[in-house]
Amino acid sequence: MHVRIVTDSSTNIPDEILARLDIVEAPAIVTFGDESFIWKRDISHEAFYERLASADKLPTTAGPSPQLFLEAYRRAAGEGADEIIAVTVSSRASGTHSSAVVAVEQSPVPVHVWDAQHISMAAGWQAIAAAEMVREGASVAAILARLAVVRSNVHLAFTPATLKYIIASGRVPRLRGTIGELLNIKPVMTTIDGQLEPAAQVRSQRKAQEQVLELVAAPVGDAPVRLAVGHCNVPNEAAEFAERVRSRLNVREFVMVELGLLAALGGPGVLGVALHKLEDA
Repeated sequence: MHVRIVTDSSTNIPDEILARLDIVEAPAIVTFGDESFIWKRDISHEAFYERLASADKLPTTAGPSPQLFLEAYRRAAGEGADEIIAVTVSSRASGTHSSAVVAVEQSPVPVHVWDAQHISMAAGWQAIAAAEMVREGASVAAILARLAVVRSNVHLAFTPATLKYIIASGRVPRLRGTIGELLNIKPVMTTIDGQLEPAAQVRSQRKAQEQVLELVAAPVGDAPVRLAVGHCNVPNEAAEFAERVRSRLNVREFVMVELGLLAALGGPGVLGVALHKLEDA
């Protein structure tokens, strides 16, 4: 029995890890005006940021359609998979999970859709753990059981450099204050019960970054972690932030992640942390 892992591009797993672990990625869709692009197939990170900077109107994004998930399932089956585990970002934060489920009906092989109940690399670490178990020859039942443990041990927090993109999108989360006041604050967001929620509101980017670090560090203590620091087109700032994060945590593995389409909501300058506390270390 050959098992294959499928995930969606909103998990933000770097391409080199996808390739190394044979994870099949179903891509999201970004739309500028009347032009739609399949992420990483029709538009690169660089081209996306260029268009975002010059766009008169913010782009919209959508998770992979059922058809794109079906393409991923067919690819996995065509490459020898007898069974698939599809790890998706939270069903409470995106329609991606539903698309993955709809596509199961036409899949040539059985598919188990796993709701990561997180976004970005907090979901990505779950897909990575599953793919590593595939390499070890684990059964589907064993992988799904381990995923439940991993899911309970991943933590995420992030902050945008400005709220103007979130406000312009009309999707202001439950933040306190008027629009004018909100433009001057730096929110810190986290995932609670599968939903993005504001965890703090501060007045400087430095304080926001400190809050991000505190949120993810508190539940892990000195335990070893797999760490991802993610950013939207601010590599130098992300590198400096990553040094502070790594000096605070017991990091077993580190990856820097370009968040890409998250900039459509949070704007360039988003910084975040997603970690997996290694429960069996």
